[in-house]
Amino acid sequence: MKAAAQPNLEQYDNKLFHFGFTIAVNNASMRIDSKATSFQPQDSLMNVNQVSFPGIGLGAISNLRLGEYWDLRMMFPVISFVERDLTYQFPITQKTVKIESAYCDFSLLLKYKSARRKNTRLYVITGIRGSYDLSSTVKQDRSLHAPVVSLTPLTFGYEGGFGMDIYFEYFKFSPEIKMCNTFGNAMYRDGFIYTDAIERLAPRLFQFSLHFE
Repeated sequence: MKAAAQPNLEQYDNKLFHFGFTIAVNNASMRIDSKATSFQPQDSLMNVNQVSFPGIGLGAISNLRLGEYWDLRMMFPVISFVERDLTYQFPITQKTVKIESAYCDFSLLLKYKSARRKNTRLYVITGIRGSYDLSSTVKQDRSLHAPVVSLTPLTFGYEGGFGMDIYFEYFKFSPEIKMCNTFGNAMYRDGFIYTDAIERLAPRLFQFSLHFE
């Protein structure tokens, strides 16, 4: 009975470094700031809406112990596949523009952990994120009849979330929920109505991750 009650991985959090990997599912969206002057009868465009889709991600974790309750975490590389479509509503028709991205993400995060209770401990996490779109469409040909809306390949943002560390006999498992928001305007302006109608596009990401360390 005493052996069964022993905590798992008792010295795990005393290591200076430890490593792991993450598997994530995400739901991508965008903040859309439209130009009020664009939605006039002479422009034919009535409205712009977005549709979000689930995506996936896979990456590596490196963790540096700063103290009893603090860690510095680096998530790199993390490859994330996301999609969010824009629907342009015209008086008698509509056009849908797909915005698909394959991001290589880098995150530098500060993790604050609660006191450990047997084989679990809660934590919150926050930090900065850089993303490079490996499938950027900035150089793709476009026209009024073949619309393309591109995001700048390199974007930066901030993220925050919370999770739980669960200690098993041979590894630590951590489910985590995180929100990621982009700084500034990520839209590439090309002179066509599909980008001229929009003042600002700022990608957002809601992510549920499973960490194995």
